[in-house]
Amino acid sequence: MSTAENSLSWPDRATQVGERIPTTKLHADALAWLARADSKRVLVACSGGADSLALLCVLWAHAAALQIELVVAHYNHRWRASAADADAAFVEALAKDLDCSYVTAARPDAASAFSETSARALRLSFLREAAQAHGCQCIAFGHQLDDILETQLQRLARGVGSAGLAAPRPVHIFEEGPPHLRPLLTQRADAIRADLKACSVPWREDASNQNTTIARNALRQHIIPQLTTALDREVSAGAARTRQLVEEDAIALDALARAQFPAAFDGAASLDRESLRTAHRALVRRALVAWLAAHQRLDSISAAALEALLDGVASTKVQRMSAGIDFIEMATDSVRLVPGSDSPPALERLSLPLDAVLTLPNGARLSCCRVRLTASLREEICRGAIDPKVESYLALDASQALEVRGWLPGDRFQPMGAPGRKKLKDWFVDRQIPQRERKQLPVVVLASEEILWVPGLPPAEKYRIGAGTISALRLTYQIRDSL
Repeated sequence: MSTAENSLSWPDRATQVGERIPTTKLHADALAWLARADSKRVLVACSGGADSLALLCVLWAHAAALQIELVVAHYNHRWRASAADADAAFVEALAKDLDCSYVTAARPDAASAFSETSARALRLSFLREAAQAHGCQCIAFGHQLDDILETQLQRLARGVGSAGLAAPRPVHIFEEGPPHLRPLLTQRADAIRADLKACSVPWREDASNQNTTIARNALRQHIIPQLTTALDREVSAGAARTRQLVEEDAIALDALARAQFPAAFDGAASLDRESLRTAHRALVRRALVAWLAAHQRLDSISAAALEALLDGVASTKVQRMSAGIDFIEMATDSVRLVPGSDSPPALERLSLPLDAVLTLPNGARLSCCRVRLTASLREEICRGAIDPKVESYLALDASQALEVRGWLPGDRFQPMGAPGRKKLKDWFVDRQIPQRERKQLPVVVLASEEILWVPGLPPAEKYRIGAGTISALRLTYQIRDSL
């Protein structure tokens, strides 16, 4: 923290921010939740950036009126070395000056943040544990109005339903864990920064926010301004209204699905197929997703597989579909999960030629090809934005022969970003991969038995893509949609 920052009177500055952003400017749903009798202790996630800093100041300024007590939480991803440590010190000093309880954690070496997705998961796990430990009834985040359109555009590119387009919600309720509140969803990013500047409040700026090879930054700095100009309207404001309307629809559909298919939401062993067959597809989709989630099988079903399951349930055909190493059996009158073998055989050794696609015993497809790296793809790989469950890139000579086999008890592996090698079994435990699935996961190796990749883990550190890498070996793993 600079000398100027250290000399600030944060209570005075927070009070001034609260005057510029009164409670009437906060999202009504989040405000109503804060006013509940059982929401008196709030965990505020604060990175030190403008949005989360403004949220902390606003909630602190209005804490007496709202009758809430704040706990400040900061998670250090350790991605930016000394800059990340400075962020943590900044937030700690701020919390101390505001006389707020403070809790922090840094990513441990044993839990390397391989990608943005895993980093978010680590942070969320920390926040939920901190909320429980400190008796907080909710977690407040600094998401603002401009985050809505950015999120929608990214999710539209993936393909999502109404629940996906309703994010980020002002109040998000979970089956497990405290609710997430986003009181600043009514405020534009520029307005928040203008209010902070007017009060002479500094914040921490992440230098990577200027990197437009990162999708969200490109949307914020180029695409959305172009949309605004082309359409001659405030597209972010329109997106915020769309989010609200879609959330209303999603809530209504969820309520209808719960009323029509209570067994699915209760995780029953089987579901009545006839009632599923005759119901609206939107309700059936929600019921099946809830049912698979209750049985911890949702991650084993791809988007295409879910569509195939919906088609299968709607038909009269008796059939089976894969769900990881188990099966979904669609009988004449029921839909149920059928366990696979209690002790599935280990994957036998196979050759993996270049440009080949192997179909594995568990129904998955493994492919290998050579690709040239564009600047944007190389940057995406280097910052860990590739999903290691389905894809990996290696700086490896294509002339080397690859093989695929099952996991062996003595296997040791050093994934990208890990501080060293350890047993593959320990990596499975860290990633919570069920024992029954481990023998079916392909282990891609060289003839020397050196491990290159296992789906679910990043590729080998030894073959990390660097700034000068021109071409790479691309491996993909895709669970087959149906049998």
